[in-house]
Amino acid sequence: MKKYIKFVPCLLMTVMLLFTGCGDSKTSLSYTYNVETGDEVVISINTADGYSLSSDVPFTISKDKEELSQGTFITAEYYSAYVNSVKSDDSAKIIDEGTKGKCNYVMWNYNDSEYNYVIMIEGTNTGVLLGNNVSEKSAKECFNRMEISIKE
Repeated sequence: MKKYIKFVPCLLMTVMLLFTGCGDSKTSLSYTYNVETGDEVVISINTADGYSLSSDVPFTISKDKEELSQGTFITAEYYSAYVNSVKSDDSAKIIDEGTKGKCNYVMWNYNDSEYNYVIMIEGTNTGVLLGNNVSEKSAKECFNRMEISIKE
């Protein structure tokens, strides 16, 4: 009887762990886009908190079915043109620039109403232009949830 009493709590703990998992798990959604440059670009998004990604181009990032950001693919030539234009335009304010994964990016806004990222995937001729009309915080959240890579 004592063995049975010790066995039941252990069994219950094991069952509880199986059903609850380890917690803090992330969910994501990925699509592969065949772009005009010949690259196959994989965009993934962390879907926690109701975020989603569309499979069409231009693609959209939404939260709880509200569209937040819209993106499209560009060439390296257009990436350079956007960066040069933003850096020389007095009405554009650069908010951030740097590297994320294997991508270089510049974030800027126009008159505190349009928040944009231009992103270049290293080692390719492909970039992404990502726009958000909601807010700087929303644009950053969408960008931070994204992962961009080339299908291998």
